[in-house]
Amino acid sequence: MSGVTRMRSSALVALLVALSSGAASADVEDLARFLRSVEEATAVTVPLRGDGTIEVAEPTATTDARLVVVVRPATDLYVETRDPLRKLLVLRGGDQAYRFRPGLSTAEAVGLDAAFLDSDFTREDLDPFRTADYKGWRIADEGSTEVTVTLFPKVGQYSQVVVTFDVEKKVPFKTLYYQETLNNLVKIRRDRDFALIGRKWMPTTMAMETFKQRTHTTLTLRWTQDAAFPPELFDPVFLPRPSPLNWPTDGTASASTPAAR
Repeated sequence: MSGVTRMRSSALVALLVALSSGAASADVEDLARFLRSVEEATAVTVPLRGDGTIEVAEPTATTDARLVVVVRPATDLYVETRDPLRKLLVLRGGDQAYRFRPGLSTAEAVGLDAAFLDSDFTREDLDPFRTADYKGWRIADEGSTEVTVTLFPKVGQYSQVVVTFDVEKKVPFKTLYYQETLNNLVKIRRDRDFALIGRKWMPTTMAMETFKQRTHTTLTLRWTQDAAFPPELFDPVFLPRPSPLNWPTDGTASASTPAAR
């Protein structure tokens, strides 16, 4: 091979490498931009209330309880159940969390792996999506309407999570949870029947399955905008006090927008 030919060949290889690197960089930037858009879509701009039930199915028994969820802009979350009474408060997107149950005199701070109402959902599972919670991510699969992303948490109980997002709605609708290693799949979550409340898509059904325990939890909610929520709901000092929430007297959930997915 002549010197000129070798120079041309080397130049072609360098060009292909540069183009390939540029495409990879663009893909990474596009994915980061999409994930930030999901985070923005997760934050609410007006208070929302969800009325419904939580059902926990175990191999030998099934239990359920009525449930109220209140979301305060942008990412604060309050959850309350009745029979049995339980309260959970998550502040600033998961930076702080407290719970209260009968037998306690004050609210107690809870960690990321604290189970809610002995269900398959932990406190961490109820935190909103935030890119700052992850040290890296990559696309696992993508199509015209959805994209599946592998994310690596900075802290918490999971070694990795694999999330499938609806590209148009910018919401996660399937999540795989791994612990200890990158191939130890322990739980799967499915959100479905999304309802458009104002400008935000909210899941009306959230189901979590834990494989080893063979348990399954389903949250079913009907969402409404609720600008008149009691502000003391979001103060940990008030958690031990009687709830200021108004519950539907007939046991049914409040009206909401028709669901869609």
